Amino acid sequence: MRPPRQLIAHTAAGLLVFPGAALAQNEYRGIGKVINKAMRDTALFAGFIPESGQPRNFMQIMGAYTNGIITFLGLIFLVLIIWAGFKWMTAAGNEDQVTKARGYIKNAAIGLTIILVARMITYLLLEIIQPAVTP
Repeated sequence: MRPPRQLIAHTAAGLLVFPGAALAQNEYRGIGKVINKAMRDTALFAGFIPESGQPRNFMQIMGAYTNGIITFLGLIFLVLIIWAGFKWMTAAGNEDQVTKARGYIKNAAIGLTIILVARMITYLLLEIIQPAVTP
């Protein structure tokens, strides 16, 4: 049984709207301070906020987002390879399942290769372009 579209739409809207409303306050009290510190520490660790406290320029922010997205996609493909390997191991000699698992592994390996090449190209471009546009 599929969930109604209206339920999915309301859930998505609630997830998008309510966090923004909760973070609209200027003062953080109680648990808000803990959440704010955790978010700031995460942003610092991810590289969105430099340790020096200086604001980042557009290229640095876009590079951090791009690297984050590429890393996330790489993890997805890695999980797909592991999942397909598990499917292969549990196929119990069923050639149909083995063939499907091999196809998944092949496709995930191709996707992982594309992601790694994209990451190398992104790194190269950021190393060449960023010094040229940074004052």
